[in-house]
Amino acid sequence: MRALWLALALLLPSASPAQPLLPRIDLHVHIENDENPTESLKPAEATVISQRLGVRFGVLAEGGCRGDIHDNASLEAFLDSMKGQPMWAGLQVYGFDWQKCLSSKNLARLDYISADALIMPNVDGKIIMLWLPGVHFDDPEAFMDRYVDYNVRVLSQPIQVWANATYLPESLHSRYVELWTPERMDRVIQTAIRNHVVIEINGHFQVPSVAFLRRAKAAGAKFTLGSNQHVHGIGVIDYPLQAAREAGLTADDIFVPNRRLE
Repeated sequence: MRALWLALALLLPSASPAQPLLPRIDLHVHIENDENPTESLKPAEATVISQRLGVRFGVLAEGGCRGDIHDNASLEAFLDSMKGQPMWAGLQVYGFDWQKCLSSKNLARLDYISADALIMPNVDGKIIMLWLPGVHFDDPEAFMDRYVDYNVRVLSQPIQVWANATYLPESLHSRYVELWTPERMDRVIQTAIRNHVVIEINGHFQVPSVAFLRRAKAAGAKFTLGSNQHVHGIGVIDYPLQAAREAGLTADDIFVPNRRLE
């Protein structure tokens, strides 16, 4: 009998403690609906959704020197609105001048700061918003070289999260594997690691790819999860969880803000 149990033990999974489950977090939650402000949520309403879904939220305000957050008064108002809610408070910054408009004292009250490269200058200096329909580049390779350079610049700021990581304009979606070459991937991955910036796995755009995540994990990068939704769909993290599992990520690979929530 003992020999039978021994044989079975060799066939069964290891009895060592299982890896901790991936944390159910969404650090890319927007509670403002710019297209229909009447649908915007109050922080307490977002808390109800968070608790119903069993997903911890990180609510992102947006701005820096312009936008909803454009000075210390607007940042303080956001931070005060989040008091008493079991959610993290983050800021998604745009541009590179935001530290001139926001005091270090107020920035330190945030649980994290995120940034992306979706608003960038074109070759003629005009600002382009990469997510808008109709954005097109005659020379995709030249665009990618400039885009990687711009991402490196974004990742060199004092931020904690690289949002919308590896996103490509709609016109280039089908060429993701071709355009995100190993050399380009390695350049942004190494920049993120060097600057202690974690890579967001984004549910809305379903990026980065699993291949990118595996490469980043092997290099020693850290990650987090985000729905990137405004009001509708916040907390839906199906793609981030699925991609994280397929890439072999564990709870140890996932960044969670330091502040303990009630």
